Amino acid sequence: MDKDIPIIVETLYRYFVTQPDPHFWPDYLKNEPIQGHGLWAFYQGLCLGIQLTDACLEKL
Repeated sequence: MDKDIPIIVETLYRYFVTQPDPHFWPDYLKNEPIQGHGLWAFYQGLCLGIQLTDACLEKL
């Protein structure tokens, strides 16, 4: 697998992945910043993917 990360991925990452903020995490992860932030970032990625899919389907 190619180890280079495409520039678009870096651009989207910097735009959508925020600084860690415990207010976004479930209560059971408040004291687990790596897991809390990882879960939040993963969730945001899923939401973005769904929005992109929806936008593409509207064009069909």
